[in-house]
Amino acid sequence: MRVGDTVRRPPGTNAELARDVLLRLARAGFDGAPRWLGPDQEGREILTWIEGETFTERGRLHPYVGDPPLRVTFDDDQLSAVFHLLRRFHDVLTDDPVCHGDFGPWNIVWRDGMPVGVIDFDAVHRGDPAEDVAYALRTFVSYGLMEAEPAELVRRTQIALDAYGRDFDVPALLAQEYDRVEERCRRNGWHRALAKLPAERTWLEANRGLF
Repeated sequence: MRVGDTVRRPPGTNAELARDVLLRLARAGFDGAPRWLGPDQEGREILTWIEGETFTERGRLHPYVGDPPLRVTFDDDQLSAVFHLLRRFHDVLTDDPVCHGDFGPWNIVWRDGMPVGVIDFDAVHRGDPAEDVAYALRTFVSYGLMEAEPAELVRRTQIALDAYGRDFDVPALLAQEYDRVEERCRRNGWHRALAKLPAERTWLEANRGLF
């Protein structure tokens, strides 16, 4: 819950690592994440509030569970800004690489339509930052579930990677991400999201040569 200019929330299962990451970000002057202020009298974590908007209608975001008639999409400027934010986050943590683990539109704070911060570090874990890149490509570009020509999605992918500042083998990156998605969906019983995954895999197989 929000209390003044702070957020109070119970510690997650990854609370110690999440706290350490937030402290490292604060020491580096990274302004795109909440500050960890310590526990309150009820044992809840106190985090600074980031002013802005968040997406509350998760169904309108990738993978569009329920097939909503209105789907949220992101323009080139938003896409570029999101991946620049992700690279800034990773650059702070290069000495001990950490993945956010859930760098999707729902965990971004937006102001005037542009990303200003990332929240919810419950899924943070040590690992290859490429995992976050793959996750963000899937959720922001939306291969196979968005009404767009393949060449347009390839173009948007390049905009994202240009902003991130690193090239990847995109088909291999996405294939690995789809495997992780399938494992998460099966483990958590997310059957409706799992049902969308074959369309994403089919799109990748049909268009991998475009990358």
